[in-house]
Amino acid sequence: MTSLIHKKITSSLSNYTFKIFWLGLLLILQNCSKTIEPDGDRLGYNYFPLEIGRFITWEIEEKNYTILDSTTNTYQIKEVVTDSFTNLSGQHQYILERYKRTNINQSWQIDSVWSAVRTGSQAIKYENNTPYIKLIFPTVNNQIWNGNAYNNYGEKTYKLVENKRSRKYGEITFPNTVKILMGNDSSLVTQVKREEVYALGVGLAYMKRINVRFKSDEPNLGKGIIESGKIEKFTILEYGKE
Repeated sequence: MTSLIHKKITSSLSNYTFKIFWLGLLLILQNCSKTIEPDGDRLGYNYFPLEIGRFITWEIEEKNYTILDSTTNTYQIKEVVTDSFTNLSGQHQYILERYKRTNINQSWQIDSVWSAVRTGSQAIKYENNTPYIKLIFPTVNNQIWNGNAYNNYGEKTYKLVENKRSRKYGEITFPNTVKILMGNDSSLVTQVKREEVYALGVGLAYMKRINVRFKSDEPNLGKGIIESGKIEKFTILEYGKE
């Protein structure tokens, strides 16, 4: 009789242990099946946000230099994320419609259509169908990469030179930005330089492009007096979601 009771207790305990084991295993499998979202701020994804309806407006100052004189043009560009599609590589590619106007009193006119892709390791922007690797993730100071790796323009060294820095453009302060230097080739007679600043949760906040030739005659050599070329500045005016 005692032996029979002992067997029943042992059997009950075994069944209970078995149920606990499978319940624990089921909970583990359920937790493993949940998708863990990456930390976009920590990895730097949010320096290049892509979401339908997002927009950025920039004020552009363009200075053109010739031997005779120099001229300055100002206008505005608005870039809107309007749609997305799955490209041939299976990536989510976003369509960027770009509009242009001379000043705030004019209506926007379509200027061009670009696109962009953000993968787990790169932010790629297609400017007039030419791909450029704008950022590498995670964003790390002094990080170097070839921005022209996916096009035919030859190797171009991009470098993240300032990470997580506060900057102010106009009336807007951005507490967290990264600065990308996209070449800085300078000599006594020429300068070719480009830099871009990305703000966390916003995207491109500022860009400067310099491609000029300096006067090289004997009285002016080394003084940095521009003879010809162009200097462009893109400064953010507003951003948001429509």
